[in-house]
Amino acid sequence: MLVLNKLEFSHNLRRTLQHVSQLPPLPETTQQLLKLRNDPDANIERLTSLIEKDPSLTAFIMKYARMSIFGYGDRISSVHHAITLVLGFNTALNLTLCTISAGCFKLPNDGALGRVRIWSQALACATLGSELCQKMANKDLINCDLAYLNGLFHNFGHLLFGHLYPREFSFLNNLVSRHPELNARALQLHTFGIAYDTIGMYLIKAWNLPEEIMTAVAEQHFPDYSGNHAAYVKLIAVAKRLLSNQPNPDGCSNVATAALLDELGISESDAKLAQERICGSQNEFLVIAEEISD
Repeated sequence: MLVLNKLEFSHNLRRTLQHVSQLPPLPETTQQLLKLRNDPDANIERLTSLIEKDPSLTAFIMKYARMSIFGYGDRISSVHHAITLVLGFNTALNLTLCTISAGCFKLPNDGALGRVRIWSQALACATLGSELCQKMANKDLINCDLAYLNGLFHNFGHLLFGHLYPREFSFLNNLVSRHPELNARALQLHTFGIAYDTIGMYLIKAWNLPEEIMTAVAEQHFPDYSGNHAAYVKLIAVAKRLLSNQPNPDGCSNVATAALLDELGISESDAKLAQERICGSQNEFLVIAEEISD
C-alpha cells in the first residue's frame, strides 16, 4: 500500500522538474539527429549511416517500414529501402530521434503503463496523426513532421515519472492495469496530484524541443485549447480519441470529435478510414514495441 501526501509529492516533483540538471539529458545521438534535422545539406546517406551503427535500431526501422499498412512487406531489405520507399527522410529521422531518446529512461516493460504499452501507443498515435494531417483541407495549419513527433512524444511523461519515482510508478502501473475501464490520467492526478502530460511538458522544455511539441504534450487533454499551436493540440486529441476504447479519454466531453475534425478540415469519412487502418494494425505496433523493449 502506497501512502503519501499528494500535495507535498506534487510540489516536490514540480520542483525537481524545474531543475534541468536533475532530468535525464538529451542523448548525444539525439543531439546529432537534431543537428541533422536542421542541416539543409542533410541527406539519406548520412541518416542511414547513423541508424546502421545500432543493430537494434536498424531492425526497428525496417520492422516498422514492413508493416502491412505501408504495403511493402519483405521488399524492404535495408534501412535505405525503408527510408526511400516508405518512411521518407523526416519520418525516419523523427522515429530514430524518439527511439534513442526513450532509451535513457529506466522503466519496466510490462503493465498498462510499461514500456511496451507506452511505445505501442506512441507509434499508433504518431502514425494516425500523420495520416490525419495529410487529409487536412488547410495543410498550412500544421507541419506534418511535427505532428508525427507530437504523437511519438505525447506519453513520454510516463517514462520520466517511472524513471524518477520507480516505486510510485509501480503502484500506478498496477492500479491502471487492474482498472482498464478507468482513465489513467485521472488515476495519476488523484493519487499524486500531477499527471503525465504536465511531467512530459517539463521534459520537452528541458530538452529544448520545438514549442509545438511542448504545447501539444501539455494540452493534449484539453482539445478546447485555443492558444498558440492549437491545431496540434486538436489533432493529437482526435488521434487519441480515435484510438481509445474509452468514450471520452481526454475528459473534455463538451467538445465533440466531429467538431474537432471540422476545425481541422478533415472529413469524418477520411478520419474513419484512417482509424480503421491504424486500429487494424495494433497487434503489429505491439510486436514492434515488444522487440524494441527487449
